[in-house]
Amino acid sequence: MNNNTELTERQSDILNVVRSYLQEHNCPPTEREISALVGISRNAVRRHLATLADRGHIVAGEKGRKRQLQLAQMPRMISVPVVGSVRAGQPLLAIEHQEGMMAVDAGLLGRGREAKEAFLLRVRGDSMIDAGIEEDDLVLVRRAERVRNGEIIVARIGDETTVKRFYRIAGTVILEPANKQHQPIVVKDPQELTIEGRVVALIRSFNPGPASGMRVQ
Repeated sequence: MNNNTELTERQSDILNVVRSYLQEHNCPPTEREISALVGISRNAVRRHLATLADRGHIVAGEKGRKRQLQLAQMPRMISVPVVGSVRAGQPLLAIEHQEGMMAVDAGLLGRGREAKEAFLLRVRGDSMIDAGIEEDDLVLVRRAERVRNGEIIVARIGDETTVKRFYRIAGTVILEPANKQHQPIVVKDPQELTIEGRVVALIRSFNPGPASGMRVQ
């Protein structure tokens, strides 16, 4: 791919705007937004975007569709729901539990129905700090009905949702915390356990917003 020295100053400005906007908002800017940020007309933006696409700096979507720009070497992104506070007895992905949507690298989830049902869960509590999962982190969860010993999962036990490391020993399920201050959960009745999915990635904010979300014991 060509580098920025082959671009005009205006084209470099637009490319930098697209890059910064993607990093901040997890989605690309529209032509109208680029026009306002750079201070040129939408027609001029459209011409410069065509040049950037021709030179391999961006990948533009179909004409007339919004938010279809991507950096040429940017991974394919998909939007998944962000789940916050979960009320007892209600479905995990109920709309009232969702804080919004966030774009994530599709390569983290693989393919199949389970990947399409992925979600981000906001963590509360310190039971997994020794595994690097801290309060207010977002864990990316891929749906999975079967998991292996040692994997970190999101599970429902009765009305409680929890993030723990999964073990099945001699037919007994044990959900192990990663903090010596917390005790393992021994699942006595398998009918009470629902595995919501496997944790495949962690997203951490250095400037978390107001505390809101489920409590992970």
